[in-house]
This record gives sequence, C-alpha cells and structure tokens, in this order.
Amino acid sequence: MEDKSLLRVLRWLALGIAVAVGGLFFAGLCGSLLNGMEFGDAACLGIGLYLCIVVVVCTGAILSRIQKREATRDGKE
Repeated sequence: MEDKSLLRVLRWLALGIAVAVGGLFFAGLCGSLLNGMEFGDAACLGIGLYLCIVVVVCTGAILSRIQKREATRDGKE
C-alpha cells in the first residue's frame, strides 16, 4: 500500500517539475516574442499568463472530478 502512495507522490512531483520547466520555456518565449518590451518585463508577463492558464486548467480538472464523483455517488444510492 505504501508503494502506491510513494509512486503517486513521485508522479505528481515529476509532473510539477515538468509544468515548472514548461513555464520557464513559455516565459522565455514570451520574452523573445514581445520584443516591444524589455525582456524581463515580457518574461514576467509570460509567466503570469502561464500561471493563469495552469490555474484555470487545474481548477477545471478538480471541479470535473468532483462533479463526476458526485454523479456516480448519486447514481449508486
């Protein structure tokens, strides 16, 4: 049982690291694409945009999972 818990934690840790690295690449891309701004300002804007996207996607995933769980619970009772 502990092996499954450890694997689950390691999987989420690896996913979190991958998302963080993706954010760095996205911020760098925005820094180079938005060439009307200074690079640091454009990179900050890019990481802000990336965080907004991640928060919306994660919130949607959590809410859909909660709704699915409630629907299956209501159907079984």
